[in-house]
Amino acid sequence: MTTPFKAGTILGPLLAMLTGMQFACQKYTDYESPQMDCSGFGFKEVTLSEIKQHYTGQTVLLSDSLQWNAVVVSSDATSNLFGEIYLQEDAANSAGGLVFYTDLLETHARVPSGTRISVKLKGLYLGASSGSFQLGGAFPTFGNLTVGRLPSRLFSEHIRVRCDQTGGPDPLPIGISDLTDSLLNTLIEVKGVEFIAEELGLPFADPGTQVRRTLSDCYGNVLRVRNSGYSDFYSEPLPSSHGDVKGILSVHRKAYELLVMNPSDFDFGEPRCENLAEQTPTDSIIISEIADPDNLPRARFLELFNASGTPVDLRGWELLRYTNANAEPGRPILLEGLQIQAHSAVVLSAYPEDFERTYGFSPDKVIAENGPADSNGDDNIVLIDPYGNVKDTFGNPGKDGSGTAHEFEDGKAERQAWVQISSPAYDPLQWVIYNDSGGETTFNDPQQAPEDFTPGRHPYPGKG
Repeated sequence: MTTPFKAGTILGPLLAMLTGMQFACQKYTDYESPQMDCSGFGFKEVTLSEIKQHYTGQTVLLSDSLQWNAVVVSSDATSNLFGEIYLQEDAANSAGGLVFYTDLLETHARVPSGTRISVKLKGLYLGASSGSFQLGGAFPTFGNLTVGRLPSRLFSEHIRVRCDQTGGPDPLPIGISDLTDSLLNTLIEVKGVEFIAEELGLPFADPGTQVRRTLSDCYGNVLRVRNSGYSDFYSEPLPSSHGDVKGILSVHRKAYELLVMNPSDFDFGEPRCENLAEQTPTDSIIISEIADPDNLPRARFLELFNASGTPVDLRGWELLRYTNANAEPGRPILLEGLQIQAHSAVVLSAYPEDFERTYGFSPDKVIAENGPADSNGDDNIVLIDPYGNVKDTFGNPGKDGSGTAHEFEDGKAERQAWVQISSPAYDPLQWVIYNDSGGETTFNDPQQAPEDFTPGRHPYPGKG
């Protein structure tokens, strides 16, 4: 209802201003919560890949009756995010994600992190910036349309909570050097990082200002962290040690940045990188078993053994895989966070659930698929120490292992118990190898999981 007033009076403008303030300050409770529906909107379901195909280089209005099923992986509960809801295809972020813009306040009260939702695409605008895809309303800039915040009154029209809630999301563990555009707008856990020395003692942000702080790994790779001066924790000091941090991978001016949602996302409890110099060089860490079971390919693993009498911290160590006959390795696998006790082994797996189901316990570290712990038997693997030295090698990088003395297809490569010192060059005499062909010095004896494998139990002389 419009309040009448005469021009030039004080009462009329005052009432109008108060009425405007009332609507401007409306809480999220003034709008209906998203409905829960097992089928979402009942529209044809599309994948994120199919959504992206509608984008042709400029912001576009989606007009087809389609829905996208996604998982919420962000939260604005601490106010470090505002007007942004990050959605990914599934809880394991296997297919990437996008950001949904809205001016709804306190979205975490409607769709908490981990909620499975359906998004009605018809009537939303789709855009992209620096590889990051966006959904929302339209925002005109200099005669062009970009994606802006969808009015809060339309939120429930486009979002429905699904009844098939499955838990999660699960952050993808990854190093800074492994970040790619395919991970934009998804939940990740960046391994082995710390805030740069120049920023130690600073708060997360300055009051009322958006600030970017800088994370670095021990190799000089950096990643910005975007923080809001309106967050609940903006005045807290940055954590000063080293470790892992969870957040949403975003991009700003073509540079990756991390969006954290709570100080508890930082698991920093290890010594900083400069303490790497305190590590004593060692030749006691060896590759002790590599598995490619004939019956269960996803039960593959790689085992490392410490032949010395003292624990060894593997921070700064890495594994390389040379696939088939490639002379260049794939991305290095950082062994951050692993410590091997004296005369003990650790096990790496790319498929932790399959590994535990097969062998009855969890692997010590989960690493990427198609990496050193997921070889099909004809690859070459190299162990590098914190100082860049090749410490141990299985196979001959640049040479396909098929039919050679380092093929373990459908079998395993197991280090002889008498080997106590790592070997930068491959020596077939240090290994017992089983496969499905029996070439050179290997045995034609395919191995079955779990009975033919001993992950985590490598023998050594005098053990027991």
